[in-house]
Amino acid sequence: MKVNKLSLLEGAVIGTALGVTAGLFLASKKGKQLQKDIKQKVIGFYAYVAPKLKKIKKLGEKEYIAFVENAAKNYSKAKKFSAAETKILMAEAKKTWKHLKKNAS
Repeated sequence: MKVNKLSLLEGAVIGTALGVTAGLFLASKKGKQLQKDIKQKVIGFYAYVAPKLKKIKKLGEKEYIAFVENAAKNYSKAKKFSAAETKILMAEAKKTWKHLKKNAS
């Protein structure tokens, strides 16, 4: 059962990253470069955070939000993102809670 939950969590994280990517491809041409940059940053963040999420056994919404905020701040600092980029990264990551909860149950 433990392996199943981890596989679902991995799938949820990957699915979210692919969803973000698909959404960006379907967007208009305006702001295409900005969207490309954001997409790369979000995908990089998910790659950074996925192994850490696997180590957490039980995670409620409050804990997930706190985890994501802390991870996004650390990742953004390491990658030298602006405050606006960090805010976008956090918002994208927070949106995934419902999807992760649904697929990890």
